[in-house]
Amino acid sequence: MKMFLLAFIVLVVQFNALACTKTLKMGTNETNWAPYLIKQGNTFVGIEVDAIDTIFKNSPFCIKWVYLPSLSRVQQELKTGNIDITFAASYTKARAEYSHFTDIYRDEIMLLYKHKSAKDVDNLTTLLERGAMVGVNRGSFFGAEFEKLKKRYPNQIVLTSEANTRFGMLNKKRVDYVIDDSVVAHYFAKRYSPILPVKSAPAVNVNGVHFMMSKRSTTLDQVAVINRLIKNNKAAIERIYKPY
Repeated sequence: MKMFLLAFIVLVVQFNALACTKTLKMGTNETNWAPYLIKQGNTFVGIEVDAIDTIFKNSPFCIKWVYLPSLSRVQQELKTGNIDITFAASYTKARAEYSHFTDIYRDEIMLLYKHKSAKDVDNLTTLLERGAMVGVNRGSFFGAEFEKLKKRYPNQIVLTSEANTRFGMLNKKRVDYVIDDSVVAHYFAKRYSPILPVKSAPAVNVNGVHFMMSKRSTTLDQVAVINRLIKNNKAAIERIYKPY
């Protein structure tokens, strides 16, 4: 019986070794990016985590989550290869200098939200011309037009690292508006009743997001494997995000 149990354990270890040929260190600076990702002790939960688990299940890769204090630190660690991969990344030429990008695995819609006491507007330029303060995620890319506005009105763009901070500031009227992912904003609007979408304004940015992988520690062959995993799990990924 003992010999049988020992043989079984050896087989399990061998299977796991074959199933996971590389551990990818997945970097994040988020702790309360609900409903996508929430840090609970040393564990990460949320629908983004569910999607990542789905994509990498039965793949050659294991995922090890690594928490870092800021998005800029995540990007720096990708440059050096101290982490291998991060998620929900928008493509930019600057990032592509040090990272491979996978195929898109989901779409992201960035909308404008306001405190109920703030005025409705139909574009970002108007609200900034009026002196409004706008909270955005530090390091996020909202398109070329918004980058121009950031340079023109730097004192009115409030950079924060976490969604709960941004929407908490909006709830307390420390900023007048917030630009954020529609799924995240929907979650926080339920939590804070004064937060409303600016229905008269078009989407600030709509784009697909990718996994961003360090050129120092990953290869194009590995990117190709992940692209196949994304393609093969497309329907399952859509089911995860559909309720939101």
